[in-house]
Parts: sequence; C-alpha cells; structure tokens
Amino acid sequence: MIQTTGLTKVYRRGRPPALLDLSFDTRPGMVTALLGAEEAGKTTALRLMVELERGQGITLFGGRTYRRLRRPERDVGVLLTEGRPSAGHPGRRARGHLRMLAGAIGVPARRADELLEQTRLAGVAEHRLRSFSPGMHRRLALAGALLGDPHALLLDCPTEELSPRNVEWFHSFLRSFAVSGGTVLVTTRTPQEASLLADRVITIDHGRLVADQPVTEFRRTRLHPEVAVRGPQMARLADLLTEQGAQVRRDGAVGIAVSGVGRTEIGELAYRHGILLHELADRVVEQPLTRPSRPVLPTASGRSGHVQLHPQAQSHPELQSQLQPHPVDLLSHQQEQPHPLPVAPLATLQAAPPHPTQAARTAPAPSPTPGQVPAPTPAAPPAPTPAPAPASGQFPSAAETVVLPRTAPYSPLAGPAPAAAPSAQLAAPTPAAAPAGPAEAHLPTPTDPRSE
Repeated sequence: MIQTTGLTKVYRRGRPPALLDLSFDTRPGMVTALLGAEEAGKTTALRLMVELERGQGITLFGGRTYRRLRRPERDVGVLLTEGRPSAGHPGRRARGHLRMLAGAIGVPARRADELLEQTRLAGVAEHRLRSFSPGMHRRLALAGALLGDPHALLLDCPTEELSPRNVEWFHSFLRSFAVSGGTVLVTTRTPQEASLLADRVITIDHGRLVADQPVTEFRRTRLHPEVAVRGPQMARLADLLTEQGAQVRRDGAVGIAVSGVGRTEIGELAYRHGILLHELADRVVEQPLTRPSRPVLPTASGRSGHVQLHPQAQSHPELQSQLQPHPVDLLSHQQEQPHPLPVAPLATLQAAPPHPTQAARTAPAPSPTPGQVPAPTPAAPPAPTPAPAPASGQFPSAAETVVLPRTAPYSPLAGPAPAAAPSAQLAAPTPAAAPAGPAEAHLPTPTDPRSE
C-alpha cells in the first residue's frame, strides 16, 4: 500500500505551486490512475514520491519512505518517461541493456531474458536500440522497472504516443499485474484511458486534488456517452431525433453528436426514412471541471490577487459591500479613461512691495510750507575728464588708478606663475574720482607702491 500525504512543491517564490497539499492512497490489487492535463503536477508528484526532488510531504511504501527501503528496486518499480523516447543508449542491444541494469541492482542475468520474453521483445533482443519503435522502447523501459520483481509500479504516461495495439497490450499487462496482488499507480492525460484502465481515478488540476472516486462514479460524473453520426442528410435526421426527445448538437461540417438515444435506434430511424449514413459510432466525451469562483483583482504588479477581509469587516454587511470588490476579467477588461482632476484658478500675481531704499528714492519731495525757505539742493558733481595717457616708460601718477593683474599663487612644484603681458599690467587710465564726501574723508588715498 502506498500512502501519500501533503505533497507540496514550489519551484520559484512568487509563482503558483506545482503541487499543493496533495494526499491520496494507492491500494494493492487495484490500478489507480492519476488524471490531469499537461503541467497539472502528475510527474512532479511521482518524483516527490521517490524523492528525486525536494519538497514537502511524505510518501510511505508499506510504512517506510523510499529512502528507508532496504532494497527499493525490489519494492518499487519506476518508469518516468519525461519526454525521452529512448529507453537507453541507442548503440546498446536490448539484452545487454537489461543485463547491465540487472548487475547494477544485484539481480541475476537470467532475469533479463525472462523479462524479454514477458514483454515480447525476445525476437529483437540482439537489435540495437536505435532501430526500436516508440512502443518497443516503452516495453523495454517497463522491463527495466520489473527487474527487481517489485510489489508496486509507478508509471508516468506509459501509453502516451503509442499505437492502439501497444496501448491495448499495456492495459492488459497492468491489469494482470494488479490482479496478481501488485499496486499500480499510472498517470494519464485522457479520461477515456482512465475509465478503461483504472479501478480508481484521482483527478488533479494545477497541483490540487479535484476528485478521488471509483471508476464507476467517474464514468457517471465526468464522462458523457454520445453517438457520432455523419452523412449527407444530417439536418433531416436531426429534426427526427429531436422529435423523439434526443439531444443533438452539430459536430463538424457533415456530422452530428446525439445523446439520449442509442446507436441501434438511430440506425433504425435512418433506415425507415431512407437517410444515408456514412458513420455511426459510440464515443465518450469528457465533461469540463467545475471550480468554485473566487473574486480576483489585479494587483499593482499586474498579477491577480484574492481579497481577504478583516474579521470585524466580515460582521458588517455595509463594509463588505464597500471592501469586497467584484470579479475583474483581466483579459477583457478595458482600462477606463482617468477622470479629469479639478484645477484651481491661478491666483493673480501681486507686485512685491518696493525696498525701503528704493521707495525713499522714488518718493516725491514734500512741498514747502508757506514762509519756509527751501533747503538748498546740492549741485551735481562735474563730470570727470579723462586724464592723458602716460608716455611709454613712465608710471602713472598717484591720482591715477592702477589695476594689477591677478596671478596664481606660487607653488614650489609648478614654479612661479608666468608674468602677464606688458599691455595687461597697466590698465587704461580711469577718470578722476569725485571729491570724497564727509563720510569718506578719513579714508587714505590709495598709492602705488612702485612709485615710492
């Protein structure tokens, strides 16, 4: 018996888990199918069960984990295809490949010959694997899993991309293995195969357990039988079937799918009315899974998130209506135009008050009162006359202003700064300064140190 509890696997933080708390049992004497679409977590579950990947949860084989088994190859046979069409090196022969595996696990070499007979590969035992078909590769891989004569088999999509003949052989072999007391856990993608092969069906979707039910209940709840009919007069036949209470839907260009009426009744009805039929076959279709809907919101990063209310908010219906948003379809949701923001009118700019000095200059002079003598207005200083340029080789007088050039400070590494050109040393003579006022009479007159 295989007991699996709480299998959880997260490959990258921030992404949905590949498996989330998956638990189930696999009983001996039964074929259990692990059903799921692509990337549902089937292969990940098998790899976690035999500890080929790290994760959470535990799997017990007869009360022990896979690592605690003394001879795991004699207790559990594993077949993981993982997209590899070849069972071994293409240059090896089938018998040599099985004998190599038998020696690695300590099994006698004659066990390889027995399994070649059991898997119907004895006729190609000396052929190289490069010449094998996909069905022959899959049989050889199954023979390798059976080398230790295990009590349980874990098979990952063993019949995928095989011919109907090979699929039928695999189903017959696995059922006979289970009847003999073995435990079989096989993964599959098609509900039809699960209904034909398994005694119990475990359905997973996105790493979560959806259903665990016997095959009879699985056929009743998940599978829908119907009859496929094709011919040139399907419109007339559909009207006749609808009158008898059958459910008819269009199937392809020249076909219909009928449910509620058997294939025999449809054939007799078409014969009585002279309707020609090209095809009349039973088939089974899968009903889609029903999942409970949860409110989904777009987050700031563009991903979807679920809303969780505070316990106090859950007791108030008004807060729930305000905080709990409606579901949003991120694919069909169109982004609304933002509402225009109200813009306040610009305030009128006011002139800054003038500076007190500027106000005193621009203020009008007070008019004199009668009998009062107005104060004398000081006369403007006369415009200075430019002094004559000094003769070459003479220094300017003390009354003339001399502008000395700015030189860089002396550095012992760079040496003295280069002297300025003679024309830049003496500035052009400036006009004579106005007579100093009373407040500037105490200041000394600048002199040129070179004239002393």
